[in-house]
Amino acid sequence: MARLGWRERIFWGTGLVLVVLGLVYLLRSIFAMLFASIVFAYLLDPLVDRLEARGWRRELGIGVVFTGILGLLVFSVLIIVPSVAKEFVELSENVGPYLDELSTRLVEWQAIAEQRLGRPIPLTAEGLLAEMEHALAEGDADTEGGVANIVKDAAPDVGGRLATLLKTALSGGMTFVVGVLNLALLPIFTFYLLRDWDKIIAGIDDMIPPRNRRTVRRLAADIDERLASFVRGQSTVAAALGVLYSTGLLIVGIDLPIVVGMTAGVLGLIPYLGNVVGIVIASILAVLKFGLDWHLPGVWAVFMISQGIEGFILTPNIVGDKVGLHPFVVMLALLVGGNLFGIWGMLFAIPVTAAAQVLMMEWYGRYKASLYFGEEDE
Repeated sequence: MARLGWRERIFWGTGLVLVVLGLVYLLRSIFAMLFASIVFAYLLDPLVDRLEARGWRRELGIGVVFTGILGLLVFSVLIIVPSVAKEFVELSENVGPYLDELSTRLVEWQAIAEQRLGRPIPLTAEGLLAEMEHALAEGDADTEGGVANIVKDAAPDVGGRLATLLKTALSGGMTFVVGVLNLALLPIFTFYLLRDWDKIIAGIDDMIPPRNRRTVRRLAADIDERLASFVRGQSTVAAALGVLYSTGLLIVGIDLPIVVGMTAGVLGLIPYLGNVVGIVIASILAVLKFGLDWHLPGVWAVFMISQGIEGFILTPNIVGDKVGLHPFVVMLALLVGGNLFGIWGMLFAIPVTAAAQVLMMEWYGRYKASLYFGEEDE
């Protein structure tokens, strides 16, 4: 059987990749859950292997690991929930004063804006309707009748809009049901993958042609080292950031400092997301409670200082340069992963891109060493 040339290999390889990507996109919800199960099995396999090496049955080891994770979650909930509930009670008690303070400040800002613009600025619904009526009355003749004509013209389309709204609500409900079902299946898939993990790896290894096994094993070891170091390091950094955010926001004095800080820290597993979400929520809480005073820059300072500690101390010493991706590549990977698989895609975008980088560097090295690259123009 004749071997394929490099052009044929590129053609068929590109076609295979496109077909696989098309199937992944069409079945992205299923693949997202399956991929998450594979990732959790990959992360938990070392723990199960250690228990198995001590003479435990693999199924029993998996059960112990799952029980330990569940116990840790329950313990965290019992410790954190009372504090969080207390903070939410305090926040709900302050909603009335927040709204009163906001109304007072809106009146002040309205007076300043009216003074600078030289015209009244309505803030109530009645005032806005009167302003719209006045503006339409001064328009062309087709707008005669003002707001009443607009409502009348829009009335025939009310049924269609209600039908569209109902359809959207039903679609959202089905999406929620599918999401819950996928979440319920996640531990089941993870269990079966963990139970047969060694067999799966051995089967994949057996499918590789003997002449390529050494190279594939070397690449797999390199990818495994990068991913393991990144996951361990990034998890530690996210936990440290959660503590830094919570402590800083507690010092500034906004409500829900622990909730906002730890949420931002957990979302920090996705680069940039935790920082953005934390700043927005903390800034809103600061303005609601204190208005536009020093507390708002104080919130920004908390996140800036925490990010400085993360960038110059935590990441270099904990994560290191195991991933080594350019910031532009990181942002592009997050956008692509988020558009294809939502939050799961953003969460796993960086590890997948790091693994792809290893393969690309291997391909690039072989390409530079190939005869095709060394050929001279005739």
